[in-house]
Amino acid sequence: MSSHGLPTSNDPQAEPDDAAPAVDDTERQGSFTTLALLVMGVFSYLTMEMMVAPIVPFVQQELGISASQSAWMLTGLLVVGAVCLPLATRYADIADKKKVFLVVLGLSGVGAILAAVATTAPLLIAGQMLQGVGVAVVPIAIGIMRDSQPLDRARTANTIFVVSGGLGAAVAYVAVGPIVTHLHYSYIYWFPTVVIAAVVLIGLRALPACPPIAGGKVDWTGAVILGAALVALLLGLTFPTTLGWGSPLVLGLLALTVLLLAVFVAVERRHPSPLVDLRGLAEREVFGVVSINFAHSIVTFVMYVILPTVALLPIAIGYGMGGDASTAGLVLLPYALLVVVAGPTAQRLEPILGRRGNMILAAVLIVAAGLVLLPIGSAPWTPYLCSALMGLGLGIGFTQSLNTIVRVVPAERVASASGAVYLVRSVGGVLGGQIAAAIFSIGLTAAGAPSWGAILANILLIVALGVVSVGLSYLLAGRSAATATAALTPARA
Repeated sequence: MSSHGLPTSNDPQAEPDDAAPAVDDTERQGSFTTLALLVMGVFSYLTMEMMVAPIVPFVQQELGISASQSAWMLTGLLVVGAVCLPLATRYADIADKKKVFLVVLGLSGVGAILAAVATTAPLLIAGQMLQGVGVAVVPIAIGIMRDSQPLDRARTANTIFVVSGGLGAAVAYVAVGPIVTHLHYSYIYWFPTVVIAAVVLIGLRALPACPPIAGGKVDWTGAVILGAALVALLLGLTFPTTLGWGSPLVLGLLALTVLLLAVFVAVERRHPSPLVDLRGLAEREVFGVVSINFAHSIVTFVMYVILPTVALLPIAIGYGMGGDASTAGLVLLPYALLVVVAGPTAQRLEPILGRRGNMILAAVLIVAAGLVLLPIGSAPWTPYLCSALMGLGLGIGFTQSLNTIVRVVPAERVASASGAVYLVRSVGGVLGGQIAAAIFSIGLTAAGAPSWGAILANILLIVALGVVSVGLSYLLAGRSAATATAALTPARA
């Protein structure tokens, strides 16, 4: 009898509702407390992270730092997050996930406090970099739910985590303006940190212990090699903005990335307890989820570049909205709000469409989001529609990704497999932002604004990646295949 009520197979139909074990009121109350604490931790961190980019100009002005220095507020967070993510999630797989979650969340809170009190650029950047450790909170939270709750509740929790991300983004877009106008930019750190502190203190007693299902050791050699490769990659993707893609430094960093990744693969294949389960990632559906999320993350950051730019361009140019900074934030608000809707939508559609069908639907919505921008010259409302369709498509895709990982990956590897999804999203996000910025810099008008050709090229990139995602969706099991697999595998209560 499984201690967690898990089925022998991770496939969805392997644990039908009518075979679910009875749950008493005490267990329900405990699961609600666990979910509430995890959601509060995830929401507070993601909200704080989303509010960093809009305050950069205010930080530059107050601390008197250059644009290149302030850029490290975001770059440093991404680099540290990418390096710590596989290490933290792997450690969560072989240790008590509760302890790892609270330590990671607590460190992000300490980083936020450092950034809030910083009066110099180095201290602010150090705080932001330490805050980046918190990127691991979501995959570890997913692992806690998978370990401590039945499969159906873990799936529901995935949806709620995605919704929390959407709500965090919506709050960030709406609240950052009033905060910096009427208070001080440091309050974007203080408000979430209060919630983080409460979650850590209450969670010490209220969160369930999640001892490892399987033993193992941290592959420190692999961690150092992968960390160095990710630092080289992210710096190689960041420096082209100032140095250009042909810079010897950029080319050298990208070449070093390839070399280090080759060494990493060789080391991991021989290690008895690898940092990254390469064989598991090569499994058909896991590979499909990771590949789709890489494409989706590029799309997301291309959108982050296009929509605010279009919002600020003058109407006279023919494809601008003539707005201000508030418009640039509001144009992304439908994206955040539709992500909230997308999570429950994906949950309800999966029994009808299957895993593959949900992913195809997400990809079609992304393609539609790109295409609706084409008539922007005669329909200035199209960026809002693009934002909404993008939120719905990316939200459905991300929810389905997390649910697929929970179903097809062994429970002892759920945290690290989810971490791999977040890792490729970080790398893809940096790449997408750099590609979009490079296209804009190449296609400038005489007045210094992005040309329609540059806008169109980025739109076509979104459409192309949406089409690629349709193809990658066929790596996931169709509805009939999932049902057939489930029929061969009896449930274990």
